[in-house]
Amino acid sequence: MMLLRHVARAVSRTRVRHLAAAADTVTVSVKEAQSTTAQALRKIGWDDEAADVQAEIMTAAELCGNNQGLVKMFNPSLMAPQPGAGKPVVERETATSAAINANQAPGMLAAVTASDLAADKALENNVAVVSAYNTSTSSGQLAFYAERQAKKGLVCIALANSPEFVAPSAGASSVFGTNPLAVSVPRKGQAPFSFDMATSAVALFGVLTAKATGAPLAEGVAYDSSGKVTTDAGAVLDGGAIATFGGHKGAGLALCVELLAGALSGGAVVGQEVKKEAKNWGHLFLCVKPDALVDDFDAKAAAVCKAVKDAGARVPGDRSAAEAAARVQADELPIPTKIWESITRTAEHGLAE
Repeated sequence: MMLLRHVARAVSRTRVRHLAAAADTVTVSVKEAQSTTAQALRKIGWDDEAADVQAEIMTAAELCGNNQGLVKMFNPSLMAPQPGAGKPVVERETATSAAINANQAPGMLAAVTASDLAADKALENNVAVVSAYNTSTSSGQLAFYAERQAKKGLVCIALANSPEFVAPSAGASSVFGTNPLAVSVPRKGQAPFSFDMATSAVALFGVLTAKATGAPLAEGVAYDSSGKVTTDAGAVLDGGAIATFGGHKGAGLALCVELLAGALSGGAVVGQEVKKEAKNWGHLFLCVKPDALVDDFDAKAAAVCKAVKDAGARVPGDRSAAEAAARVQADELPIPTKIWESITRTAEHGLAE
C-alpha cells in the first residue's frame, strides 16, 4: 500500500490569491486554476499537449463539483509520467472500430484521443467502438468525454477500469477498481444529458478529497485494513478498501466494467496481473448516431427527461451543469486550500520537496 501512503503526505503552505468564505478553501479565477495546473503538470514532466489536456479536464470537473477534479494534484507525483512515456497510437482499425495503445500517455489524453476517434467513425458510419490501453494515470471524469461527443449529436457510453482499490464485499480483498461508467445523450436546445458514476460507493479521489480536507467519509462506503466499516479516509488509504455501491449489484457492474474496459481493451485485469504494479488502465468508448436507429430520438429523449422532472425527481447532470455555468459566469472557482497549495508549489518547484 505504499502508493496510497504517498497520497496522504502533508503539503506545505503557499501564497494564494485570496481566501474564500470557508477557511479551508481558496477562490481563484477559472483561467488561473487551469493555467497554474497546466504549469504544474509541465513541471512534473508532461509536454504542452499532455499538460493542457489534463488541466482542462481536471478544471472542468472542479467546475461542476465532481471529485475527479484538481484533487488529483494533491500528490502530484502520482500524476507524473512514467519513464519513456509516449503518445497514443492506433494499433488496430476498421471503419467502425479501433484499438489505441496509449504508450503510457496520461489517461486523459488517451481518453480524449479514443473518444474523439469513436465519434469521428460514428458520424461517418452510424456506430463505432474504440478502446485504449497502456496508460498509468486516471482518465478522470468520464462524463467529460461522453458529453464531448454528445455535443456532436451522438449517444456516447464510456467505461474505464482501474487498479485494485475496491472490495466486492466486507472482508474481501480489493479486486476491482472504482471502474466508472458514463452515458451522455444529446438533447436539442440544451446541454446533453450526462450520467457519470463509479461502481464503487465512493470514487478513489473522493477518499483523497476527504483525506486532504479532513472530512469524514459517509457511513458504509469503505473498510479499514481489518475489513470493518470506517469513515476515516486515512484508514482506507492505509491498507483498507472502498466498498461497491449497492452491494452485490455494484459488484456485478464493477465486474462488467472490468471485462469490457479491461479485458476487451487490453488493459491490465485482475487475475492476470497486479494492476497497481502493471500501470495499464483500460478504456472503452461506444458512440451511436441516434437517427441510425430511430427518427424521433430528440422528442423521445426530451419526453423522458421531462417526465422525470414532472415526477419531482432530478435529472442527473443538470445540477452539475448549472453549478459549472454559474462558476464560469462569476469566474470564481473554490478549491480546497491544501490542493491549491500543492498545485501552486508544484507549478513553481516541480516535485522538489
